[in-house]
Amino acid sequence: MLKQDIGINAGIIWNLLHEKGALTARNIGELTGFREVLITLSLGWLAKEDKIDFFEKNDTVYIELKKANSNYSEMYY
Repeated sequence: MLKQDIGINAGIIWNLLHEKGALTARNIGELTGFREVLITLSLGWLAKEDKIDFFEKNDTVYIELKKANSNYSEMYY
């Protein structure tokens, strides 16, 4: 797996969160078919770039776009 692949898949996850709103890692896996390790690496990429927030509800961790980023009309790459 190349660093570029992680970035591309981070973009796919970013767009998914933009379209669907807050999701769990399991939801992301079901919607993308990505393996858990790829989801984890991609979420780390997005977290490092300060593009996402995490919150817990009913003992489940959810991921959502940062509020300032959720209004972008252009795609994330």
